[in-house]
Amino acid sequence: MSERLRVLLSAYACEPGKGSEPGVGWNWVLQSARFHDVWVLTRANNRPAIEAALRREPLPNVHFVYHDLPAWARFWKRGQRGVRAYYSLWQLTAASLCRRLHGEVQFDLAHHVTLVNYWMPSCLAALPVPFIWGPVGGGEAFPREFWNWLGLRGKVYEAARTAARALGEKGPFVRKTARSCALALATTPETASRITRLGCDNVRVTSEAGLPETEIWRLATLPPSTAASNL
Repeated sequence: MSERLRVLLSAYACEPGKGSEPGVGWNWVLQSARFHDVWVLTRANNRPAIEAALRREPLPNVHFVYHDLPAWARFWKRGQRGVRAYYSLWQLTAASLCRRLHGEVQFDLAHHVTLVNYWMPSCLAALPVPFIWGPVGGGEAFPREFWNWLGLRGKVYEAARTAARALGEKGPFVRKTARSCALALATTPETASRITRLGCDNVRVTSEAGLPETEIWRLATLPPSTAASNL
């Protein structure tokens, strides 16, 4: 059997029983823990849900480390408002915590999981260990030829997303993240191309999500929907 590694996993979004980014973070923790000893850096507001899940099904080889900005520095964040700015500050302030943890544990590997976003930095890039970035996505662009079909709100959203992505790509911390990783996992070929241009020379395309085998078998027992059979 291969040696179990000491892995530091960064999962800003990580919550059991959820979909989207929180589900991605939690399920990467579960799968990593099958083979390695894992330390998980995540937000403190995920703690109640995580500890409730651990009371039901303990994960003895997983250690959760909770980090957040002090209350006076996060009063302006409400739900999704300001989440990207807050996330960037969270990554920057977590860097010293990661270095201290590495001094205590001596990690063999660092792995950034969430947020699944290629144009924002990861604090793990500064550690002197092999670093895996992703899967990360966000490199896809809505074709400009179709912008006329969007309403005003859609056009504003796409313009803001394009500008934020372009600004992020120019950031020194994002470029350091790309150039520091031993392996980058991209969710799409478009993201892989952008990561390569940022300076990563080892990029593979893979999905950020998956289903457990038990759920695949359960879904296989369901009859096809009426809508699908009429196609």
